[in-house]
Amino acid sequence: MPNTSDSALESRTTPVQRRGLARVDALLDAAAEIVESSGIVAMTTSAIAERSGSSVGVVYRYFPNADAVLIALATRNRERFMAQIAETFADTRPTEWTAFATMCVDVYVELGKTIPAFRVIRFGDVVVIRFANRESSNNEELARSLDDLLVERYGFVETDELLFATQLAMECADAVTRRAFLHDPRGDERFILAAKELIIGILAPHAPAPPPGD
Repeated sequence: MPNTSDSALESRTTPVQRRGLARVDALLDAAAEIVESSGIVAMTTSAIAERSGSSVGVVYRYFPNADAVLIALATRNRERFMAQIAETFADTRPTEWTAFATMCVDVYVELGKTIPAFRVIRFGDVVVIRFANRESSNNEELARSLDDLLVERYGFVETDELLFATQLAMECADAVTRRAFLHDPRGDERFILAAKELIIGILAPHAPAPPPGD
């Protein structure tokens, strides 16, 4: 498959009016429903238009092709994940970084159970594999956000090594949780537990030393 330039994969329009935002969300919702029921191959612009009750022209007003919709879905999934992380963190306030790490996996798993096509598209490898020329993946962007939280909230020291470890932990957890949903739409608990252990094991060498006496 030939490389596709980033400009051809971005949304055509960035709507500033509420009506436009709602229309884009409706198109993305329709695309996610198609992926959930029939797979990524079935997610064409015509299918999106039909499922959303729009015309193909409306789809093209916001997205140049179905690949751009795929990228938008992955990006929206990342944004939803980070928003849910923030909300869950505010509610639970985990005091230990290990509890925060396992909380992130729990949020990921819950979104996989409840958001259409999340466990298929997620926010990582589908985009990277199909569009290898993109400068960074959603997993890399997500890792940077989680790296910032570890530094700000849990006393980790901001280094290139920590960022690499966070990226590695994100990639490993993404792969293992994907496997958790391969045959079980509720998520195989063995793989979910393994994802938590992987993240903690990868980040542990970079964690701040516990206070004396702990």
